[in-house]
Amino acid sequence: MLKIKLAIRFIFNQKESSYSSYASWLTIIGLSIGVAALMLTTSIIGGFREVVSDKLSKIEGQGRLKHYLNKPVFLDHALLKPFLDDSNYKISPYVRGACMIRKGKNLDGVIIEGVSQYPNLTNSKDSNYIENNQIVLGESLASSLGANIGDKIFLQSYSKSDLSLSSSKIYSFEVYNIFYSGLQEYDKNIAYVGLKNAQSLFSFDANEFTGLIIENHQNLSIDIPYPFYFETWKERHALLFEWMMVQQWPAYIMFGLITLVGLINLFAAIGMIIIEKNGPITILLSQGMEIISIRSVFMLQGGIIGILGALIGGVISIVLISIQVKFGLFKIPSEIYFMDEIPFSFEIGQFSIILILVSVLSIIASWLPTRSFKNLSLAKILRYE
Repeated sequence: MLKIKLAIRFIFNQKESSYSSYASWLTIIGLSIGVAALMLTTSIIGGFREVVSDKLSKIEGQGRLKHYLNKPVFLDHALLKPFLDDSNYKISPYVRGACMIRKGKNLDGVIIEGVSQYPNLTNSKDSNYIENNQIVLGESLASSLGANIGDKIFLQSYSKSDLSLSSSKIYSFEVYNIFYSGLQEYDKNIAYVGLKNAQSLFSFDANEFTGLIIENHQNLSIDIPYPFYFETWKERHALLFEWMMVQQWPAYIMFGLITLVGLINLFAAIGMIIIEKNGPITILLSQGMEIISIRSVFMLQGGIIGILGALIGGVISIVLISIQVKFGLFKIPSEIYFMDEIPFSFEIGQFSIILILVSVLSIIASWLPTRSFKNLSLAKILRYE
């Protein structure tokens, strides 16, 4: 109990000439800034990963079954029969191919995906089932074409037997909706039509598809026989997630160094406090108090400073995260970052690890200066007390 009282007294000493109180509070402020910066960095990296993952999973589905040689998939294939009959999977066929898209004088290439239900990427409350002769465009594609909801556009496709422009088919569609994902790969290059319309566009039979979109909410293992294979949205975009993994470590290191500076300040502050308190320390030693007990006083002081700094930094970061999540004050260019505001993701596990780590390192940083106690000359110090 005496050790705790001494540690708290050194931190909250109200004497005007006391260095220990000023040093303690400055160290707490430095640690708070470092911890807040590190927590915000962790939250932004996690939020960015979550937003991108959410968008890609909505667009791609959990995974897609395709043929190794990019041949059409037939639902009556004998190898797929047991898999299609399994009620644990939600399976939706799709058709995909390239077309020319035109509105007035504006012409562009586009990948058409025929689905029974287009991805939930719009704020519309209407049904997301595409009806006949309706098309859903990405925002960038619609902008380049000058197309708005309700406008008529034309698709020019080339079936497997068409080899010339004169024999190609032209279909008209009404723009039903415009989606925005923030991913230029999709907003610029993909449009969605009904499944039957896509089969007609690319001359597919009624039972013929490009592949199957598979949702497996129970996370069961999916064993697909050759010549088919199953590819998740993470595997399809593996390079993007590798890039995010590479980018996160420099950020962790950079903002972790700010926290490290706070810990070095703690080391220096405890060292200066020990010098300031040489007299009281010597008196305690001469009264029979053991060095290990005095050392624990300063380690407790460092631990309290570290915990206070970590908690204050945590509160600051949580407040900023809450403000951003609710009001979205901090904007970023969507054409670069796939989103229009800085994302945050609060993970209590990561925050707890940071708090515990900073507290433990604070105790270690406080222990190092106390090693100088063995070099104290009690007689010399007491002579001037």
